[in-house]
Amino acid sequence: MKRLISALSLVILASSLFAGTSASAEGPKLRAFTNQTARFDALMPAGVTNQTISGKTLLDTEYRSTVELVGGKFEVRVRVPIPITLDDKELLDQYGASLVNQADEQFTIAFGQPTSTKSMTQNGAKGKDFVFRISGSRTRDGKDLLIRRRVLFDGQRLYQIIAEGSPSLINSPQTDDFLDSVGPML
Repeated sequence: MKRLISALSLVILASSLFAGTSASAEGPKLRAFTNQTARFDALMPAGVTNQTISGKTLLDTEYRSTVELVGGKFEVRVRVPIPITLDDKELLDQYGASLVNQADEQFTIAFGQPTSTKSMTQNGAKGKDFVFRISGSRTRDGKDLLIRRRVLFDGQRLYQIIAEGSPSLINSPQTDDFLDSVGPML
């Protein structure tokens, strides 16, 4: 009888551990999200909070949509540095590249050298994807932290798409889906 109870306890324990592992490997459940004020669409988990950080002008105003998760957060920041449509594609490309380079410099100062970077185009917006690994020796809780920041400029809006947290969260397919989903409101 003791052997049966021990075996049954072991099966229950193993099942609960397996269920916990598979749930965390799945990452957060994403759903369609629209920020009307910042005029963007994305796939984000439930519980998004929106914030407008007013600047002296429209060009200084930043729109943020953030969701706190177990083990990290997802956030989209939007600024509108060019509030009108311009036809000069070369000028816009140069300006966008300048904005991305400024972000690259600021990220390097804040987080150190990225572990990877790649240039990209997403929903017609050009930019760059950055990955930073922060050692647990540099964090308050002693746990390793991964930060992914994607900066995109679509000719009017500058998007900063942020996913940061535990390696298991940041390496999940849902994080890729979130990062890839951000674009202008349709």
